[in-house]
Amino acid sequence: MKKQIEKLTIGVFFGTIGLLSITNLIAPKKTYSFEENRTLSKAPELTSKKVFSGSFDDEFEKWFADHFIGRKNWILSKSAIKKSTGFLDNNDVYYGKNGTLIKEYLTIPYKTLNQNCDIINEFLEENHLQANIMLVPTAAWCNEVNLPNGAYTVNQEALLQDLKQRFKNENFIPSLTRNSDAIKDYFRTDHHWNENGALKGYQSICENVLKKKPNSFVTTQVSNNFYGTMYSRSGAFWTKPDTIYRIDPSIPIDTTVTMEDQKQYSSIYFDQRLSEKDQYMYYLDGNHPIVKIKTSLHTNKKAVIVKDSYAHILMPYLISEYDEIDLIDLRYYRQPVSELIEDKEHTDLYFIYSLDNFSEDPNIAFLR
Repeated sequence: MKKQIEKLTIGVFFGTIGLLSITNLIAPKKTYSFEENRTLSKAPELTSKKVFSGSFDDEFEKWFADHFIGRKNWILSKSAIKKSTGFLDNNDVYYGKNGTLIKEYLTIPYKTLNQNCDIINEFLEENHLQANIMLVPTAAWCNEVNLPNGAYTVNQEALLQDLKQRFKNENFIPSLTRNSDAIKDYFRTDHHWNENGALKGYQSICENVLKKKPNSFVTTQVSNNFYGTMYSRSGAFWTKPDTIYRIDPSIPIDTTVTMEDQKQYSSIYFDQRLSEKDQYMYYLDGNHPIVKIKTSLHTNKKAVIVKDSYAHILMPYLISEYDEIDLIDLRYYRQPVSELIEDKEHTDLYFIYSLDNFSEDPNIAFLR
């Protein structure tokens, strides 16, 4: 009887494995994972070269894992189990309180940070320029009230004070501060600041750079189903989505947006992105090497902004202040930035980054 039970158990086990494998092989395959925000692996090509080199096995394993039946539910279950058993995070994302997902910021790569500071200071000195520098702290500091108990994050306040001293000859602009109101300044499922946080950044620019009162704006909800990068990375697929807003100056302003391929658009908003996973690309169509914005204003002022994607949601506010704005992303742009600043008297130069990205982005080396 015991042997019969053992045989039955073994039979059921291998039968289940076999059934899952066959089902997984014949089930329809997706090319993209909405939840993970990435393209899934393609089926490997069976060749003798790949078989003998071992690369076929590796590619098949990745493909099989990417297309395993019920993959979304397996990822969700794994994340839910980790959270329920006391884990504070998954894939470098904290399970925050009040339905928030917060990107970890655990270490400061000082080698890259030091290089970035030196490169910017040398660039400004060589070109006889002064810069406005805004480094936005992450939600792990400003939204600290929602961190899980026991979570660690670097001392971003101390880091900002250190960087202010490193750029003592520049206009170091404060952005967000750590207070009870800061929980409203970031998306709950994404690492970017939202329309509230960007508004505070704009107000600080008005106070510290433009020396004027901020303009007024009207916000209009355009989406209530934005699932950001922290949602995709954490596997916490039970988290409620964020809301995306269109931000318009109270006084209408016409804009012309020119991309690196010289295609022109009449808006800084790209509605088609709202039907995609990464709805943050609604602002300026996501990442581009260079974006040139011209407005119908007559301020006789231009802004050149070296930035990461934190600057995108800031643009609805800044277009109300400048005739022209050039946005430069050094991950893709390889031309001298100094050539964009022909009229130094009427051009404001900015560096606008999230604090964590500024400290670790090696592409700032392409500034010079």
